[in-house]
Amino acid sequence: MLRFFRRIRQNLLSEGKFGKYIKYGVGEIILVVIGILIAVKINNVNIEYQNEEKEILYLTRLTTNLGSDVRLYEAIMAKDSLLINDLNKIKTNLTSYIKNIKKPIEDLDLLIKRYKFSANKTVIDNLISSGKIDLLRSNLLVERILAYYRQTDQIKSGIDSAITINNTEITNDLFLKFIPENINDENYTQVLKNYIDYRLLLINKQLDRYNSQRLLAEKLIDQINEEIELIETVY
Repeated sequence: MLRFFRRIRQNLLSEGKFGKYIKYGVGEIILVVIGILIAVKINNVNIEYQNEEKEILYLTRLTTNLGSDVRLYEAIMAKDSLLINDLNKIKTNLTSYIKNIKKPIEDLDLLIKRYKFSANKTVIDNLISSGKIDLLRSNLLVERILAYYRQTDQIKSGIDSAITINNTEITNDLFLKFIPENINDENYTQVLKNYIDYRLLLINKQLDRYNSQRLLAEKLIDQINEEIELIETVY
């Protein structure tokens, strides 16, 4: 092809058709520029297509992480509900419960039983650490996703931390200080009742927080799926 164009230029020069040679040269430059522009356009389209594929992949993986969170929330909430029922039974029959304590560490174990949520953050952490978060073009969706994970961290440092501290206090005040005489000690009974009341308060708060996050995760999954559909049909 290059030889063909070169031959044409040489023929024009040899025939003394300098004006036509200039016009032809300009035309050839224009063709080259157009070719470059087309190549750049094709390359940009390919890059855009690849980015869209990556965006869909990351969004799909985010729904997988969030789905895992939803299932874990549901499992913990079910266990928390059973724990609340058990603590209420102990509270109702507190005197009998204390009398049946033989091995404090084992018999009082129910008072420090806890279930802790840990978010599946593999995808969002990868997006942030690699700088690929910009692949997600919806700023509103990104902010909602980040807000969800911020709230899970707040719950971890809030109600979950309070339950951990409460466990330590129960161990120190009830487990380690338990002696057979505590069976008839009204003060010990009242302390135990207070701890059960406070623990019920904490677990109920945890249950509320987890349920709110579960609903938020489910809503996010729907919003992400809507974004994926938009990418596939509109962009």
